[in-house]
Amino acid sequence: MDESELPAPPPYEVVSNTQYFNPDPNIQYYNPEVTIKQPLSYAWQDESSAVVSSVTSGGLRLDKAKKIGNRLVIDFEKISCCPWETTGLDPDCKNYIPDELRARGITQNKWSQWCEDLTKIQKKSPSTGGCLCTFCFPGLFPQAMLCVILCPISGDHCLKCLPCFYGDWYVALVKWQRNVNEVLNPLDMHAKLKTYKPFQKAPISIGYSGRISGKDHNYEMSMWEIALTAAESQKLMEESWDNGVADGCTSGIGRNL
Repeated sequence: MDESELPAPPPYEVVSNTQYFNPDPNIQYYNPEVTIKQPLSYAWQDESSAVVSSVTSGGLRLDKAKKIGNRLVIDFEKISCCPWETTGLDPDCKNYIPDELRARGITQNKWSQWCEDLTKIQKKSPSTGGCLCTFCFPGLFPQAMLCVILCPISGDHCLKCLPCFYGDWYVALVKWQRNVNEVLNPLDMHAKLKTYKPFQKAPISIGYSGRISGKDHNYEMSMWEIALTAAESQKLMEESWDNGVADGCTSGIGRNL
């Protein structure tokens, strides 16, 4: 077929509002007629576009918090069996600020920072294996008795940073709670880390059943509790961290969890 006999091509059509492929979600390309919305997971710089409810349509709380009365209760595992195990909050907790706190003006960035700071502090936390070595190796029972009676392993003193002492961990927890409450208290809220022994005294949190599996009456269950009203905050301030622990030994001086 001769080229002169080929049909003419269709006329060009002006296309507007074209969506361009964005290989990097962190980069927004400018087009006056196109708006490319940044994914929520990357929208750290714009809090207004990062609003994601911590409660699903089915009622599942992604923030790992359970509301009991006028308090939020969040699981907090203070120590581990072995030094390399993860302790503290659930790793996903930092990704979802509770709706109750967002409604009072706390931002996702602030919540994430609190959780990350607490995770760093937990690197100083003791482990069951470490405590056994400190108390029982190599002298076994006699050494354990001497440590309990004479050794202030939890105290705030000049040797608290040594591996056999945990005073630096307790001091860091106090400072962390103070920093959090400097933000919460003006909003009529208050937060506190609390420990319950036996665990039956503890509030039924989201992770309660999994945490008590295989545990006996010696297990100390810790929680992060956040009061949401002025009256409940005052009540929580007056409550002790110690709910049945009653560690009166020298080794327990300085404990706050």
